[in-house]
Amino acid sequence: MNRKLLTILLVLAIPTILAIGYYTMFSVTFTVNNPITIGGELSQELEDVYAGDTIIGEEITVSNDAETLRELSITDDSGEDVEVTYKSDLTLTEKTVDFNSDVWEIPNDAEEVEIEYVLVGDSFEAEVTNNAKDGYVLIYYKDNSDRFNSPAKAILVEDIEGNLPYADDKNVDEYNYCETGEYVTCYGSKIWYVPSDAINEDDILDWSRANEFYYETKLIQYNSDGHIVLFGQDSLAITPEYTPNEYASGDYTIETTIA
Repeated sequence: MNRKLLTILLVLAIPTILAIGYYTMFSVTFTVNNPITIGGELSQELEDVYAGDTIIGEEITVSNDAETLRELSITDDSGEDVEVTYKSDLTLTEKTVDFNSDVWEIPNDAEEVEIEYVLVGDSFEAEVTNNAKDGYVLIYYKDNSDRFNSPAKAILVEDIEGNLPYADDKNVDEYNYCETGEYVTCYGSKIWYVPSDAINEDDILDWSRANEFYYETKLIQYNSDGHIVLFGQDSLAITPEYTPNEYASGDYTIETTIA
């Protein structure tokens, strides 16, 4: 009985062994490219600075050549003696106000305002660097859902707390500006320049004066820890500023890493 059972098992195993193989195979060769490039003076020697004063470095540009976003981490080895702030710039512009359209067009003769803002640093700040207007203030405009029928409040730049955009800003995930073709920055924060008397006591904007406002031309971010999203086909100009504390002295070499 044992001999007969063994014979049966061997016969059953033979077809399984003969069936092992493949029909065909192919190979693929490709090159992987780094989508992030950095331009500008990457080794800078700045003039002497007194303790407690601020010295401004030269601008560098970080570009993302891919179609998809990349998450960046901007850090440095400055230590406790030197405070480093990284700033960027933004153009604000007049737009053709149309509450029936998701995209407000920029007229050919639109007037522009240039601002500089903190991208990475201890706190958010922004200031107009070109074409300042009397009676105007910079605000962060945080959209609500159904933004035209439920307008949000205006937040003065000096009242901003924490990172931008705020977690409850619908420009974080609800409104996608890449889908409309308006910007390459799909999500982020809106910074506007508006007449101070167009903001009422409840921080609501007077929308009858919307044609007096200067609007964003892209969405921005601010992160105190240096975590920044760079969207596909976007570039970011970054200017470092160094402020030694009042007790610092000697030579300092500070390396910034963009990872």
